[in-house]
Amino acid sequence: MDKTNEIILIHAHLSDTERKAICHKFIEQFKSFGYEVLIATHLPLDKDTQELVDYAIYDKDNILIDDPKLKGFLIYYAYTPDGKGGHAPLFNIASREFFKYNTIFAVLRLLLAGVTYAKLLNKKVIHIFDYDGFLPFDNELIENSDKILNQGKQAVLYAGETEDLDMDHWGAKGIRHWQINTLIMSFDVDFLYRRLNKYPDDHLKKMIHDQGMHMGENLLGYILGVSYLNKRENSFEENIEIKNLRETSEKIGFEGQKIHTDAEYPWICLARDPDPAKHGYRFFAMPTTSEIHVKLFYNHELYSAFTCSPWGYRVDYFSEAGLENITIEVNDKFFREYDFTKPDTKENILLHSNWQDAPKQ
Repeated sequence: MDKTNEIILIHAHLSDTERKAICHKFIEQFKSFGYEVLIATHLPLDKDTQELVDYAIYDKDNILIDDPKLKGFLIYYAYTPDGKGGHAPLFNIASREFFKYNTIFAVLRLLLAGVTYAKLLNKKVIHIFDYDGFLPFDNELIENSDKILNQGKQAVLYAGETEDLDMDHWGAKGIRHWQINTLIMSFDVDFLYRRLNKYPDDHLKKMIHDQGMHMGENLLGYILGVSYLNKRENSFEENIEIKNLRETSEKIGFEGQKIHTDAEYPWICLARDPDPAKHGYRFFAMPTTSEIHVKLFYNHELYSAFTCSPWGYRVDYFSEAGLENITIEVNDKFFREYDFTKPDTKENILLHSNWQDAPKQ
């Protein structure tokens, strides 16, 4: 099958031998399917990686956002046995401190660089993947290309979560944005080039802040023109297919995210207790990929030391009375400090993290 009108774009961060090995296997698989492969990265590429691909782009300007207001939230939902063989909601904790950085602007630069090069090569279809995946067969890509080249589709996207403008969130109504993943996606080259050039960074940062876009995948839905916000501003795009990522991955055997972003970064934070009568703070600690050893210091004295396994959490409570300092060490290294002698610490905790107990039945 002729694939000269198509190209694979892999956006990569090959910072160690494991990442490099996974990416090389992925590249070799695409080459065996007959695709040209373009890699875009913010890290210098080794010679063997350069020789493995058809084209390579190195952009040394890796834009990492550490402003908490722009990092978005990650949310963990805790449940407890309900005594009937099921589970009942216990609490949820949403925090911007679970992210080390917001990397979406770094990713967008690589996508724009890649699609610009694809235009230079006169490609019509671009298939985009994170570097740490694997696809056993290319039937999905063949189908996507047919939709784009022959059926008028502008893109085929894959969503982890669907948009919901009337979501029931533990007894309260809220909005859930599209979660459009960069793990796998297919585009008409001209469409993607146009959309990635549409909005300046300052506008996108304002959207993150004003519209509660909790992660880069939320923002990507807006950039690509599939959000309800696009309808408000007359920039909504038609002829885009959005598939369920999990269901499609199972169907086609796609493996994504073999290397987790910030895999070594545990979810640890303080949040204001939601009960105003308590005048205190909830502590939450949980690793997602590997065991951690935590030491918690209260007013500069060791308060507790504990170990958490992946997705196992530890919680605690600290009264505001007499509280001057909470310092946290992870694996015998300094991790974070909350200095209550500073006037902005309480305000920052409110800005960064939110604890919500489940409604009482």
